[in-house]
Amino acid sequence: MEKPLAVMRTKLIPPRFREESLRRARLTRKMKTISKYPLTLVHAGAGYGKSTALSLYVHDEEIRCCWYSITSSDDDIVPFLTYVMAAVQSIIPSFGKDLAEYMEKMDPYIREEEISQLCTVFINEIVSLEDEITIILDDFHQIEHSYNINHWMEKLLEHIPENLHLIVSSRSRPLWKYLRKMKVSNQLLEITKEDLVLTKEEVELLLYDFYQLSLTEEQLEEVYRLTEGWVIALGMVAQQIPEYPELVFKEPSLSLEDLFHYLALEVFEKQPPMIQQFLEQTSVLEEIDEEICNEVLGLTGSRAMLQQIHERNLFIQKLGDNQFRYHALFKEFLEEQLRTNQPRSFALIHERCARFFEKKEQWETAIRHYEKMGHIQAVAALLNDYGSKLLESGKLESLYDRLGKVPDEIKDQFFKLWFLQGEVERYRSLYMEASVSYDRAIVEADKRGNQLEKSKALEGKAQIFLDTIQPFNAERLLYQAIEIRENSDISPEEETHKLYRLLAENLINSGKAKKAEKWIKRAQAFHENIVDGNLEARLYLRTGRLEEARKTLLSARKLSNMQKLPQSHRETDLLLALIEAFKGNDEESKKLAQAGIQYGIEIHSPFVEACGWIRMGHAVQLIHHYENTLAKKCYETALDIMEQIQVERGKAEPLMGLCILYGSKGEYERAIEMGEAALQETEKVKDLWLSSLIMLGMGIASINNDRLEEAFIYFQKAEKMFVECQDEYGKMLSFFWLSYCSFLGQEEENFKKYILQFLKNVRLGNYEYIFHKRTLFGPRDLQIFAPLLIEAHRKNISSGYTGKLLQDMGIYQLDSHPGYTLRIKALGQFKVWLGNKEVEEKDWQRGKAKELLQLFMTHIRHMFTKEEIFQKLWPTLDEKGATRDFKVALNALHSALEPNRKARETPFFVIREGATYGINVAARIELDASEFEEWVTLGLDESERNQAISCLERGLQIYKGDYLHERLYDDWCLNERERLLVLFLRGAEKLAQLYVRIEDYNKAIYWCERIIEKDRTWEEAYRLIMYCYYRKNNRPFALKWYKKCSEILEEELGVTPLDPTRHMYEMILEAEENIEPI
Repeated sequence: MEKPLAVMRTKLIPPRFREESLRRARLTRKMKTISKYPLTLVHAGAGYGKSTALSLYVHDEEIRCCWYSITSSDDDIVPFLTYVMAAVQSIIPSFGKDLAEYMEKMDPYIREEEISQLCTVFINEIVSLEDEITIILDDFHQIEHSYNINHWMEKLLEHIPENLHLIVSSRSRPLWKYLRKMKVSNQLLEITKEDLVLTKEEVELLLYDFYQLSLTEEQLEEVYRLTEGWVIALGMVAQQIPEYPELVFKEPSLSLEDLFHYLALEVFEKQPPMIQQFLEQTSVLEEIDEEICNEVLGLTGSRAMLQQIHERNLFIQKLGDNQFRYHALFKEFLEEQLRTNQPRSFALIHERCARFFEKKEQWETAIRHYEKMGHIQAVAALLNDYGSKLLESGKLESLYDRLGKVPDEIKDQFFKLWFLQGEVERYRSLYMEASVSYDRAIVEADKRGNQLEKSKALEGKAQIFLDTIQPFNAERLLYQAIEIRENSDISPEEETHKLYRLLAENLINSGKAKKAEKWIKRAQAFHENIVDGNLEARLYLRTGRLEEARKTLLSARKLSNMQKLPQSHRETDLLLALIEAFKGNDEESKKLAQAGIQYGIEIHSPFVEACGWIRMGHAVQLIHHYENTLAKKCYETALDIMEQIQVERGKAEPLMGLCILYGSKGEYERAIEMGEAALQETEKVKDLWLSSLIMLGMGIASINNDRLEEAFIYFQKAEKMFVECQDEYGKMLSFFWLSYCSFLGQEEENFKKYILQFLKNVRLGNYEYIFHKRTLFGPRDLQIFAPLLIEAHRKNISSGYTGKLLQDMGIYQLDSHPGYTLRIKALGQFKVWLGNKEVEEKDWQRGKAKELLQLFMTHIRHMFTKEEIFQKLWPTLDEKGATRDFKVALNALHSALEPNRKARETPFFVIREGATYGINVAARIELDASEFEEWVTLGLDESERNQAISCLERGLQIYKGDYLHERLYDDWCLNERERLLVLFLRGAEKLAQLYVRIEDYNKAIYWCERIIEKDRTWEEAYRLIMYCYYRKNNRPFALKWYKKCSEILEEELGVTPLDPTRHMYEMILEAEENIEPI
C-alpha cells in the first residue's frame, strides 16, 4: 500500500442512547450469554433496534468492546481491515503491529493467498492478547456483497481464537458456510427479529415511560397489531398519538413498509418549515456535522439545529460530540422527498456536497454524490483524475461498474478512462475487450498530443501479449513506449525502468536470454528490484538453470508480499509446477498445478486456470499409475478455456503436451498434427524457446513410433534452436536424443559426438536426475540409458563418469542391456510390454513360452532346475520330450522378451545360473502384482487415516482381476492367486471401514460390494453395508442385505450370521423409522 487509509473515528464509537431507554428483560437475558459464544449474529430488518440493543448491552454490562460501524465505502478488504484494526486499537493501542506492517508492504491487488495470510496474522495477534476481547461489526449488510471480506470472515470463523467474541449485526443473515457447523457445535448465538420485536407489555411500557402516553386496552391492542412490535414504527406512532390520535388507527390495512412511509410523512409534515427544509437538505449526507452543514447549506448555527432535531427524537443518532446520522429508513424517506418535490435543490445540494468532498480529497464520496444527481460528466472527470487510486486500492469491480456507466463519447473526452477500463479488463483475462480499450486510449491520447498517457496505454496493451506470451506482438509496443518515456521530461524514472523489466521479460519469451540480461542490468542500475512476473526465475528457466529458478521462486513465495496482480502464466506455483515436471518430481508438480487451477478459479482468471490444467497434464503424464485419458482431459480442458477467452497463443503448450501424449500411445499422425498446430501458434509470435520444446516433443513422438529418420531431423532442429535460445537444459536433452538415434542407427561417429556433448551438459548443468526420474522431455523408460552408457564406457568416452553412472545403476559389470523395462500385468488379462511396446500374441511363437515366463515371475526369487520345470509344465512327457520342448519354449521366450538381442549375446531377463533357470534379479521388471501388494500392505499397516486411504485406493485400483486367471487349474500358481485375493479382500475391508469412519457411505458400499463379488461369504462386508444403509436412513435396504447374508451363509457354509451381524440387524429393527443423519 502506498499510504495507510485515514480512519474516521466516529465509526468506532457505539451509538448514543437515552438513559431512559427501555431495557427488555427477555432480550437482556439472551444478550448476557454473548460472552459464552465465539460468534453472535444479530440480524433483522431496518428499524428493529439492533444497534441500540448492542449499545445498551456494552454499556450496561460494562463491556470494553471494539466497535466498528460499517459504511458502504468500506466494501473492500483493505478499508475493512484498517477499521477493524483501528477498533481494536481504540482499547489496545499496541494491537496490530504485524498486521499493519504486512498491509503496508503488500500490493493493493489482493490475492487469495493474501486473504488467508491477512487472516492468519490477525488471528495470531488476537491470540497473543492476554485478555478476552469483544469486537462488534455493526451494519455488516453494507459490505455483504464483498467476496474478499466474506472470504476473510470465513477464514476467521474457521479458526476463531478462544479469547475472541465476535458480534456481527446485519439486516440479513450472512451466507458463511461455517455457520452451520458453529450452530451444531453450540458456538453461535443468534439474535433475530423475533428477539428484537417488542411484546405487547413492552409496547405499553415504552409508550408510558418514554413517551408518557396512557392508552386504553383497545388502543394498545390496535397499536400492537398495527406495528407488530417494530421499534421504529412504534416511535412514529407515539409521536402522532398526542395531537392526531385518529391518524394512527385509520389505515389498518397497510404493510409495515407502507406504514413507515405513511407515518414518516405525518411526522415530517408536522415539523416547522425550517426543520423540514433542514431535514430534507441534510438527508443526502451519510454523516452530518456542523462544518459540512455550514459550508454546503450555507447555514449558521447548524449545531443548535442538529441538537434540536435530536431532542425531538426525529430518528437521528448522535455518533460523537458533534457528529450525527439519520436512521437508514428515515434517511431514505427524506431523500426521496427532496428528489420528488425539489429536484433542482436535490441536484444542487449533491453538487455542493461533491465539491466539498473533492476539497477534502474524499474522491469516492464525491463520485457517489455526482452519481446520485446523474452528473456523468463530473463522474468521468473525477475518475479520469483519480480512478487510478481506486485501481491501486484494489476496487476493480466498483471501478469497472462505474466505467461501464460512462458513455463512450464521454470516455473519448476523458480518454484516461479507456486506459483504466483496459487495465481492469486485462486483469480479468478479458483480453479482446482490453485490447479495444487500450487502442481507444492510444488514439485519443495521440489526438491531444499527450505522449505520456499514450505510452501508458502502449504499455498496457503490451502486457496483454506478455500475459499470453506473444513476444513478437509485445516487442514493438514496448519499444514505442520506452522511446516516449525516455524522451519525456515528465515521466518518472521508475516507470521507465518498469518498461525495461517488461522488455527483458519479453526478450526471455523470445528466447533472447543475453539481450534480456542486458535490459535487466539496465533496470538494476537504477536500484530496481527484479520481482515483477518472477522475471529472474523465468530467465533461469528458459536458459536451463532449473535449480536456480526453483530456489528463486521458493524464496519469492515465502515473501508473499512480493506477489502482485494475476500474473497469468508467470504465477509462482505454475512456474514451479513446470520446473518440477522438467526435473521429474511428478507428485510435487501435480500438487502445484492443482494449486494453480484453484487460484485461477478464485481470482476469476481463466487464463491462469487454463495454465494450471496444462501443468496438471504434464504432471499426470509422468505418474505411471494414472490413465493417459486423464492427461488428455487436462489438456483439452485448457484448450477449451483458451478458445472461450480467445487466446490462440495459449493453445501451444497444451497442444505440445498432446503431441508427446499421442506419441507415447502409438498415434503418430495425430501426435505430429498436434505438434505442427502448436508450432503454428509459437511461430506467429516468435516464441523460439517454446518452439524448441515443441520440436523436441515431435522428435520424441517420432522415436516412440520407430520413425528414426524423422526423429533425427526434429532433434537436430531442436538442438540448433536451443543453442540460439542459450537453453542448456534443452541442449542436453537434444544431445541425448540425438545420441540415442545414432545408437539405434548404428552411426558410430555421430554417437560419439552426441553422447560426449550429452554427458558434458549433464555434468555442467547438474542434470543427473534425468537418469533416475521420468521427466517431461526425457525417456519414459529410464532403462533406455543403460545400453548407451555401456556403449560409451566401452568406447572410452568419459569413462570415469560413465563408470560412475553405471555403478549407480547397479549394471557396471554388464556387457549389454536391452534398453527397456519389462512390464508385466498378471492381475486380470495377462499382458507384457517391452518398455512401451506391447508383446503381441504372435510374438510368443509358442504358448509354453508365455507359461514359462508366468512360472518364473510367480516365483521371482527362485531359480528352477530343469526337473522342477518339467514337473510343473510338462508332467506327462518323458525327460527327452520335456527337454526338447523346454529348449524350444526357452528360445521362444528369449526372442519374445529380447527381439533385438544379437547372436551369441547373453540373454538379460531370463538367465541360466549353473543348472538352474529364472528371472534376472538385476533386471528392471515392473510386475503389477508386486505393486499391488506393496501399496495394500502399506495401507493395512498405516495408522494415519488419510494416508491409509490413499495407499489402499492406489493399491486396490491395480487389482483388475485375479492373478493369472487364465491358469485357473494350474497348481503352481494357485497359492499365489489365493494369497493375493485375500490381500485384496483385507485391503478393501479396511478401506470400507475407513470410509464408514469419515461417513462416506457410498464409497464404503462400493468396496463392500466388490468384496462380495470376490467372496460371497465375507460377512464383515454385509455388516458394513447394513450399517451404511442404516446411516443413510434406508432401513429396507439394510434389512434386505441381512436377509441376503443369511441366505448365502446358509447356502455356502451351512451356518447362521455371527453375533455382531445379528446385533446389527436387531439395532436396525429397533431404530425409529426416521433417523436423523449425522
